[in-house]
Amino acid sequence: MKPKSPEEARLRTILNSMVEAVFVTDEKGRVTLTNEALDELIAKDVRGRRAKNVIKSKELKVAIRRARKKDKATDVELETEIGDRQHTFFAQVAPLPQGAGVVTVLHDVTRLKDADRIRRDFVANASHELRTPLTAIRGFAETLLHGAAEDPAARERFLNAILRHTLRLQRLAEDLTLLAKSESPQHDFLDVPTDVRAVCRESIASLDTFAKKKSIRVTLRAPEEPVLIVTSPRALDGALINLVENAIKYSPDGSEVRVSVTREEETVTVAISDDGPGIPPKYHERIFERFYRVDKGRSRDEGGTGLGLSITRHLVNRMDGTLELQSAPGEGTTFRLVLPLDVPVDD
Repeated sequence: MKPKSPEEARLRTILNSMVEAVFVTDEKGRVTLTNEALDELIAKDVRGRRAKNVIKSKELKVAIRRARKKDKATDVELETEIGDRQHTFFAQVAPLPQGAGVVTVLHDVTRLKDADRIRRDFVANASHELRTPLTAIRGFAETLLHGAAEDPAARERFLNAILRHTLRLQRLAEDLTLLAKSESPQHDFLDVPTDVRAVCRESIASLDTFAKKKSIRVTLRAPEEPVLIVTSPRALDGALINLVENAIKYSPDGSEVRVSVTREEETVTVAISDDGPGIPPKYHERIFERFYRVDKGRSRDEGGTGLGLSITRHLVNRMDGTLELQSAPGEGTTFRLVLPLDVPVDD
């Protein structure tokens, strides 16, 4: 619809420059004007329709009715489903002069709400992860102080348990530190010419003892010539160790974990595949959340902190790469780390 006047054209330009979704209604409650942000959000023309049908929300409907009857702005927070996703909005509803209608501004705060939920979950999960080994260490120490230290067999058993839980706390502290570094823009990972094959070999070698405990063979398939990219070898090694360690951890004893390096026209892909139980599709996004585990009991038994994949995703992002997941129950799991092929140039 073309503007009827220069003033309307100016108003429409201003509204379309806003990131917030805006719609204006007349005195009868019908929508007369929208901006591009609202049009993209709703994905259909709502002009001429009743305001209550723009976004189906009882709270918004009440706020618009109040604004029409009172010369006073109203703020309201509302949640509604648009398309296939639940959205949270902070809505500001204000009456136009002389009762000519109402203007509604919708601030989409869905991401802020999600971030707040993740933060709260992180604090709760971190507290739980710290509390469990600390409680165990305190219990074993008190038992030793109350006489168990006099029994050599009990003393050895309790001291081993204290050591095991202390090592778990140490791993958690190290992973939290690495997570903070991977998320912090102030922490620089030095980019240098890096042979992806060599980093893969080093990462696999560092997990050799762990793999042998489960009689798992880790194989590497890579080009014969060096596969050079400009990246941080430390970040790449950290990501690969997490992915290969996970593959070993969740693979059945005596199986094989396969690592392959493929060089393409503009990218280098490192794929890590296992024959483990697989991950149901509904968990494919959530497993990258901090402390999230599909099988909580088994993960703790294996000594995991629940931070590995979250750290890996951040490290891959720092390398300007992408992390892809292919998995289904009973079909094993494959992670693909795709990195840009920036071939180093000699000075």
